[in-house]
Amino acid sequence: MTRTLLVLCMFAFGTTGCSYFMPQSMPQTLPQTWTRADGQPVDAAQLDVDKTVCRGEMDKANAALGNNARLNPETWGYTEGMISVYSGCMAQNGYTTAK
Repeated sequence: MTRTLLVLCMFAFGTTGCSYFMPQSMPQTLPQTWTRADGQPVDAAQLDVDKTVCRGEMDKANAALGNNARLNPETWGYTEGMISVYSGCMAQNGYTTAK
């Protein structure tokens, strides 16, 4: 996808105009692997529920900041703020990212 955008951008704007449209870094993703902070085993069904709730909290925070233009974060990446809200919500639900 990025390669296609780069080629199209180069045809349209030359090599100097592409930096406006191209991301400066790789898109960030949400943490995928979680463990319980209390050491208990992770209940997969409850984890899915908590992930859904936290994605909703992330979306609400993003909308409150007026970032509605950030469509399709799965494709274009998540902002640090979005990741922070999601991770904070997961921490409130008793999870920590697995390393």
